[in-house]
Amino acid sequence: MKLLLHPYSMIIYAYALYMEIERQSYVLNYKEVLWLLGLLTASFISLHYVTHQRADGHPPLTDVHSPLKVKIINTTLLILILSATTFSIIALRTYTWGAKYVLTIFILPALLNIMSGDATAAISTRLSKTFVAKCNAAPPTFIGALSAFIIMTGYKTGIDTFWPFAISLLMMALRATFINSDDDQTPNSTAAQLYWYAIGIIQATALMLINF
Repeated sequence: MKLLLHPYSMIIYAYALYMEIERQSYVLNYKEVLWLLGLLTASFISLHYVTHQRADGHPPLTDVHSPLKVKIINTTLLILILSATTFSIIALRTYTWGAKYVLTIFILPALLNIMSGDATAAISTRLSKTFVAKCNAAPPTFIGALSAFIIMTGYKTGIDTFWPFAISLLMMALRATFINSDDDQTPNSTAAQLYWYAIGIIQATALMLINF
């Protein structure tokens, strides 16, 4: 369950939706985008392994107890991966609308994750007493960004995206309800995750609207 709801998985789901949208527009070169998907997935696996080791068992994207330094390293490398993949998609010209946003909408959530969880105490004592500190921002904000991408893709292309959006809501419900509070979030953090989800969906929607 945790693997299916991991922030990296949200990026893969968005990439898969991008592939489906572009398949319908007949501009997709499957060989090229599948190579990119493979590289993207391998990059996430490597990044997870490296940062998990440095974080002493507290993964920076999912564990509320992960240290600030490792979160910064993880976010920096993640943004480099997202940017490189985006530039590759554009260079290959196998896209119409979705490629501009399929990865860039996850950059702000990755940045927000730095100042969430226990790391807030190292940034500001005031922040450590707010909802920001109750759980890592990445899991719910990444799901929110995926939800926004689904909504805006349907709006822009006219394709029915109701069921993918409903599935993203189910992901959020599972994330907020069933993830064990002992290992990756503080008690009573369900409301905090809903706040982060709203922030994730708002920022991604705004980014895509601005660029219409």
